Amino acid sequence: MERSDSALSTVHFPVANQVNLHLKKPKILKELKFTHNIMKDQPNGPVPSLQDKALNLKESFSSCLSNHRVRRWCAFEWFYSAIDYPWFAKKKFVEYLYHVGLGHVPRLTRVEWSVIRSSLGKPRRFSEQFLKEEKEKLNQYRNSVRTHYAELHSGIREGLPTDLARPLSVGQRVIAIHPRTREIYDGSVLTVDRSMCRVQFDHLS
Repeated sequence: MERSDSALSTVHFPVANQVNLHLKKPKILKELKFTHNIMKDQPNGPVPSLQDKALNLKESFSSCLSNHRVRRWCAFEWFYSAIDYPWFAKKKFVEYLYHVGLGHVPRLTRVEWSVIRSSLGKPRRFSEQFLKEEKEKLNQYRNSVRTHYAELHSGIREGLPTDLARPLSVGQRVIAIHPRTREIYDGSVLTVDRSMCRVQFDHLS
């Protein structure tokens, strides 16, 4: 029986070179002197008052509103009639949470959120049909409010819900969009109809 001896081979790995790091202490005094020189070189001008800051802010805001597109965006974002305010202020999702008794809960679990989403139905796609249906709902709401106003004027109804604005009256000062220029101006109400009113604008610049 032949016997073969196997020799063990050893591999020598090179040892990493040791580097002596000479850490220097930061020169705190020099840094302080450098900072002091920067502060010394800055001009000591007068500090603007709150009135000057408000005036500068007003000028910047006026310069921003000189752009026609910015004015249109502001009108679309914030300017809408008082009759529409309760409609846009209504939050259907928050109302639904209070309806199911979860309006006071600050946090919900993943299972609870999945149950709420499934109960709300399939989310609508933002499309032309969706906008058309939402506009129809808004017009129905406007007609119901105008019916309330007509009943109040005729004496059938004694009061209005607290979230509805008072109806317009002749001589009332209003802020309205001019139908020709589509700009916002101050004016006075001349006549009031069911779905429209005539406004005498102060001036058109």
